[in-house]
Amino acid sequence: MKHLTIILNSVNVRVDSEGRYNLNDLHKSAVAGGRAKESQRPGEFLKSRQITRFVQELASATIVAPVRTINGGKNPGSWGIELVAIRYAAWIEPKFEIQVYNSFVEAKRKKALAEINRNTSRLEYKPMTDAIKHEREAQGKTIAPHHFSNEADLINRIALDMTAAKFRVYHDIGKKESIRDYLTPEQIHCITELQRANTVFIAMGWDFEQRKSTLMGIFDKNHRQPLIEEQHRLAA
Repeated sequence: MKHLTIILNSVNVRVDSEGRYNLNDLHKSAVAGGRAKESQRPGEFLKSRQITRFVQELASATIVAPVRTINGGKNPGSWGIELVAIRYAAWIEPKFEIQVYNSFVEAKRKKALAEINRNTSRLEYKPMTDAIKHEREAQGKTIAPHHFSNEADLINRIALDMTAAKFRVYHDIGKKESIRDYLTPEQIHCITELQRANTVFIAMGWDFEQRKSTLMGIFDKNHRQPLIEEQHRLAA
């Protein structure tokens, strides 16, 4: 399951596999934004008796440990669930609390929109497979699973520069997970538009090479630059 990620003051706030945010990253972000002092590190925050009680109360109501502190290793520091992260931001400065809270709200909004787009992409896939089926039936040709996977690979190679199988390996995605859950918003938008166009081209009786050439033209015109810009934002 993918968790919300936020970027504050050009600092990527890391999140672990259980949805806890790196409080040290939040501190770094607050310092970068002129909202915190070097002394306002997570360790001082977590020493507070009031915060200790707050964390204990959370622990009784959550499955995941609300706070985890790691000394050494690849990911050292203090990690806390969203409520702890917001509480820490409030401890640093009220304005920073508002910034962190708004970042979480915006991240949730984007996640919800991405989920809508993923569902749209799933729905748009069926008309394309139906078009393949109808076209082959009209020509009196047999239908095999690879006829559908070939079309999916055509779209994925253009939009992702690799097949779904390679994307799964590259991102270490489990067999039971959908690659759509790992696509960026622009990747989903691109695949959805190409699927729609391909459905029309199949119904028009265009051959594979003709469809491939036209789809690549659509990609170059509408999606190549937005995808590049999105990758730059994510890498910042």
